[in-house]
Amino acid sequence: MRAALGERARIVTVEQGGHGMCLGNGNARGDRAVSDFLVTGRRPARDTHCPN
Repeated sequence: MRAALGERARIVTVEQGGHGMCLGNGNARGDRAVSDFLVTGRRPARDTHCPN
């Protein structure tokens, strides 16, 4: 799916939690990436991986 969307999308992966766990997984970096998008509408510059 990510490849099909090309530059129109970014993927934020988090090592913990389950599918759709935003602001409830205890990963500050992942929460920040999603919250920044929701507040500003700007995507991360690149795909982002958020380790534990």
